[in-house]
Amino acid sequence: MSIITYQLQLQDGTERRYEVDIERCYNLPERNAEHHPEWTRLENQRCSNCNLDPQQHRYCPVALEFEEIALHFAHTASIERVDVWVHTKERSYFKNSDMQSMLKSLFGLIMASGACPILSRLKPLAHFHLPFATLEETVHRLAGTYLIRQYLKQCDDVGSAKCELDEVEELYREVKVVNLALMQRIRQATREDASINAIQIFVSITSIVEMGVEDILSRMMPVLRKGL
Repeated sequence: MSIITYQLQLQDGTERRYEVDIERCYNLPERNAEHHPEWTRLENQRCSNCNLDPQQHRYCPVALEFEEIALHFAHTASIERVDVWVHTKERSYFKNSDMQSMLKSLFGLIMASGACPILSRLKPLAHFHLPFATLEETVHRLAGTYLIRQYLKQCDDVGSAKCELDEVEELYREVKVVNLALMQRIRQATREDASINAIQIFVSITSIVEMGVEDILSRMMPVLRKGL
């Protein structure tokens, strides 16, 4: 089972449910044949580092998956409160959250597990999704996942392993470009700021990571050097 469910109860009693299948298949011909808002078109605020072929991708795959959520929260302020249950196969999480933090967590799961060729490089993080993760938790998972991959490369004899995290910083420079373009798309789809601010949080995180993931890890060393 690869489905993670976000179950919401808004302040007015409205309930919403979003299921994200981490192993979902992106049905390109079907989605391209449908009509979607102008802000979801690939050429509208297209990322400068996008390598998708416009002849095959009429719409941005991330924007398509944000479409319904952006519509639902187009008139929602970022500071509104919401009760959130996140259900995975192994466990469930609960938090009374502000709306921007909830959307940031849900958007992050969708982006990392979707069809964008840049964001999908973060798919291992989606498999070990941690709702409402802090910056430190995100960096710990990110660096750990990268270093495990380097270890596997060495074990499989497919290249030399690297302990430096410059490739992580480079990836986050690419991700930041995508996040900035997505934020411009979302601005066209909403009237209030919940969804916009959710993406803005990602922009801030990518800016911090691209400037030096090792600086963040250094602040965590008192904890990381203990044990093992």
